Amino acid sequence: MSRRLISMVVSLLLTMAGGAVAFELKDVKYRTENAGNVVFSHNDHLKQKKIRNNCKACHKDNSNKIAKATMAQMEKGASCGACHNGKKAFTLSNCIGCHKVKQVALQAGDFGGITFSHRDHATKQRCENCHTKLFRTGKNPPVGMSAMKSGKSCGACHNGKSAFGLDKCAKCHPFKQPIYRIAGAGNVTFNHGFHLDLYSCRDCHPGTFSAKGKRVTATMGDMTAGKSCGACHDGKTAFTSQENCARCHTM
Repeated sequence: MSRRLISMVVSLLLTMAGGAVAFELKDVKYRTENAGNVVFSHNDHLKQKKIRNNCKACHKDNSNKIAKATMAQMEKGASCGACHNGKKAFTLSNCIGCHKVKQVALQAGDFGGITFSHRDHATKQRCENCHTKLFRTGKNPPVGMSAMKSGKSCGACHNGKSAFGLDKCAKCHPFKQPIYRIAGAGNVTFNHGFHLDLYSCRDCHPGTFSAKGKRVTATMGDMTAGKSCGACHDGKTAFTSQENCARCHTM
């Protein structure tokens, strides 16, 4: 056999081998009706010890078509439920193992933004407890505190029984420790955490202070007249603003 022929045969074999290696397994996206999309990763599954690159572990009839199955059918062992039963693989109740969730940013008017953590809630609740009874997947219209107090939206659980009550404002609404810089009298740091142990947000916001982050400068005279901090620091509700200066001003 000539060198040229041998070279051609070797080249052909390498090409065939390369083609086999280059066989690509794509991720498969399943669109669900009320629970977003699920992406099935062939590569992740083929790495599992109980599968070990054995396609027939799932494709037993050599077909690459898998019929859609509902969660109820999977819970009876159909489709993904054949393995995801808590024995061979994680159980179907671990929704976020397959269904991709996001941190949802919500705007709360005067009280700034709220970040709803799907992951934190999914560790304690099943997805169907909220979807679609309370929330549809995707964007939902904003709901006010009064509606929540009547049991709608987050208020269905955050009632002080199933979960902490709506009066625990700081659990959801982020807050900062504002620093007021006062020339000649030392700076004042307002401790939100300390005050929230004694009062609710609505005792101060939005009546006495704007919750939009806008600061209104108040003089000691204003406070003596009952404005700003003086609304409480009057010697009755809290220590008077006319004395005990070092309790607020950094000396």
